Formats: sequence, C-alpha cells, structure tokens
Amino acid sequence: MNDNRKKLDIYANIDMKKSGQKMKQMIISAGYDVKAIQQYLHLSCPQPVYRWFHGKVLPTVDHLFMLSKLLGVHMEDFLVEKVDEKRFIFICQNRDDRNRMLNAKIEMCNRILLYNKYIKRIYLEEQSGLSY
Repeated sequence: MNDNRKKLDIYANIDMKKSGQKMKQMIISAGYDVKAIQQYLHLSCPQPVYRWFHGKVLPTVDHLFMLSKLLGVHMEDFLVEKVDEKRFIFICQNRDDRNRMLNAKIEMCNRILLYNKYIKRIYLEEQSGLSY
C-alpha cells in the first residue's frame, strides 16, 4: 500500500483542535472532569475524552448528544467551524460579483421602465393628436 497518499480530511469544515479546546473548556467550566465524563458516557477508559480535548478525533453523534444534554447546550455548540481564508475571500468576491450583477439588473429594469413610459407617452400623444 502507498503511504504517500494524501490524508483525507474527514471533517473538512470543523476545526478539530479548537473544537476540542472548546469542549474541554465547556466541560470543565460546568464542573465536570474527565473521569466524570467517562462514567457518564459509559466509556471503558478516559483516552477518548483526552483525544477529543486534543482535537485528535470528534465524539460520536451519540456522545455529542449526551454531552449536550448534560451541559444543557446544543450539539453544535461544541464545534468550531474551520475558517478557510481562501474560501472566505472567494465568497466575498462572489458576493461583490452578485451585488454588481444585481445592480446591473436593477439599472436595466429602470431603463426598461423609463422606455415603457416614453413609448406610452408617445402612444397617448398620437391618440390625442398632440405632437411636439
């Protein structure tokens, strides 16, 4: 097997390290320690909790759910979104492009409305016999 393969980032949008730090801070500030979490989740050893805290792995959905119930928070509150500067810049550029396109469409609609008013005025003038 080729060991030079690129490692697949399973959680591409979650900052594992910051999520682990946040989880640790939330659990400790609620007055729980690793041993209490281990017992509450019926884990055979404390290592999974330490791996979560160090950002090595994320808890299973079941464990996240139970932790959220224990602490009275939403499951998403444990997770920190990964900020990708390139993606952020791309989104901002796309937003600027969309705004320019919307402004161009609005301008086009305004011109069409003005043109329609002009055509209507000419038509009414012709119908009434007035001309300039």
